[in-house]
Amino acid sequence: MEINVEFNNEKKVLCEKIIRDINAVFLKDADLSSFEIIPKETNCNKSPVVHVEHNLGLESWCARHVYDHAHRTLITHRRQTTQQQLRTLQQQQQSDALAKYLNVALLINPDVTTFWHIRRQLVQKNRLTINKELQFSALVLSMKPKSNEAFAYRRWLYSFQSADAIDWPHEISICERAADRCASNYHAWSHRQWVLQNAPCLLQSELMRTEKFMRKHISDYSSYHYRQALLLRAYELGYHAAEEQPSCLLQLLAEYELTAADADESAEEAVLQLLLPDFKRSSVSVQRLRSFLYCCNVAASDVRLCVEQRTLYGHRDCFELHRRAALKFIVEQSVRLLTGVARSGMTSSSSSLYLPPLPPQSDYEAHPFLIAVRRVESRLGEKHKRWCQIHLNFGQQAEAEEQEQEEDTS
Repeated sequence: MEINVEFNNEKKVLCEKIIRDINAVFLKDADLSSFEIIPKETNCNKSPVVHVEHNLGLESWCARHVYDHAHRTLITHRRQTTQQQLRTLQQQQQSDALAKYLNVALLINPDVTTFWHIRRQLVQKNRLTINKELQFSALVLSMKPKSNEAFAYRRWLYSFQSADAIDWPHEISICERAADRCASNYHAWSHRQWVLQNAPCLLQSELMRTEKFMRKHISDYSSYHYRQALLLRAYELGYHAAEEQPSCLLQLLAEYELTAADADESAEEAVLQLLLPDFKRSSVSVQRLRSFLYCCNVAASDVRLCVEQRTLYGHRDCFELHRRAALKFIVEQSVRLLTGVARSGMTSSSSSLYLPPLPPQSDYEAHPFLIAVRRVESRLGEKHKRWCQIHLNFGQQAEAEEQEQEEDTS
C-alpha cells in the first residue's frame, strides 16, 4: 500500500512538473502556432515538453497521465459550489492555475465541452483575454482540425467583437488549414460558411481559393459543396466581376451545339440570346443580369473543371455530382428569370440559400438551351437521364412525349 501511495505521489509530482513546463512555454512564446503529440513510448529522463520555433510538442508516453491529472484537478474545481469557493476562484492567482490545467487538458482532448465552458466563464470574468483565446483555439485546431468545440468557441469569442474589427482572411486561412489536414472536415467548412455570411467581401478571393483547393483535393466533396453554397451566396448578393466576359459559358453552349445567330454580337449578348430568348430586360436590374452572367459563367467553368479532373484522374463521384450541381444552377437561374420568379423568393440562412421550386416547363420549343441540354444529357446513361427528369424538370416533357408515342401507336 505504501509503495502504491509513493508511486502515485511521484506520478503526481511528475505531471505537475510537465504542466508547469507547458505553461512556461505559453508564457514565453506568444506566437505558438502548432501542437503535436510526439510518438515516444519511453521516458528518457528529460522533459517530454518540446518547444521548437513556435511549435509545441508533448511526448506520447506521458500524455495520458498528464491529461488524467489535469482532468481530475479541473473536475474538482468544477464541483466547488459554495460561495466561498466561488470567490476564491475569482482571484487572479487561482484563475491562472485553472487556465494552466485547461490548456493541457484541451490540447490533448478538446472534445470535453465542460472545459470549454470553464474557459468561457474565465473570459467573462476578464481572467482570459479574447486575443489569447483565439490563439489558443487555433493551437488546438492545429492538433485536432475536426474539433467542433474549438470552432464553436471561436464563434463565441467573435460575438464580443464588431465585424469590422475581425481579421476574416485569417479566419479563412485557419479553416483552410484544418480542411487541408483532414479530409471531409464538416466542421471546418461549416465554420467557413459562417465566415462567408459575415464577410461577403471575401467572395472574389473565395472563388479563387476554392478552385485551387478542389484541384488539390480531388475527392474531398466538402469543398465542392462549399463551392456550391459560395456560388449561391454570390448570386443572392448580386455579385459580379467588372468587365469579365462569359467565355466559359460560351464554350459550354458550343458543346451543346448552340451558337449565336449574329456572329458580330458581343459575348454577353450572344449568351443572353441563347439562355434567355425573348427576355424582357426591363423586368430585372442591370446588376441582377450581370450577376446572372457572372455566376453562370463560374458554374460553366466548374463544369469544365469536372470534365478535366475526370480526364486526369478517372471517374470520381464528386466530379459527377458537382458537374450536375453546376449545370442545375445554370438551368434553374435561366428558367427563373424567364418565368419571372420573384427574387424575393430567395432568402439567406446561416448555412444555405433557400431556392423556390423550379417552375414546370412545357414549352421547350421556345427555349433552345433547354432543348440542347435535354438532348445531350440524355445520352449519358439512364441514371443521369433520370436525374435530369427529376432535378431539371425534364420529366414532364418526357411524359408528354411518351403519351404522344402511345397515342400514335394506338
